[in-house]
Amino acid sequence: MKKLLTAALLALSITPFAANATSAGELRRDRQDIREERRDLNQARRYGDRHDIRDERRDLQDARREYREDLRDRRGYHGGRYATHWERRGHNRVLINGRNGRIIRIIRGYYHR
Repeated sequence: MKKLLTAALLALSITPFAANATSAGELRRDRQDIREERRDLNQARRYGDRHDIRDERRDLQDARREYREDLRDRRGYHGGRYATHWERRGHNRVLINGRNGRIIRIIRGYYHR
């Protein structure tokens, strides 16, 4: 029972990191989806009616949005903040982990010089 609980806690701690990791293969599949959606949109423009065109445009926008989100995840940009950033706190300069808000490094008296 104790081993099962430990394994479950370990799995929960690893899961957020695995969910945030975006592989190059995922980006490649997203680009392929964008190409396919463009082809579908062009085909709808040639042979479909206005409803088909609207639906295909929406699908293309969704594919592009997903690609942008995965690219942001890959670069470490989350919710308007990068994975790490510097802040001023009084006379100190502080390096902050943007994902969880923890302090990574402090340079004391940086702004007092």
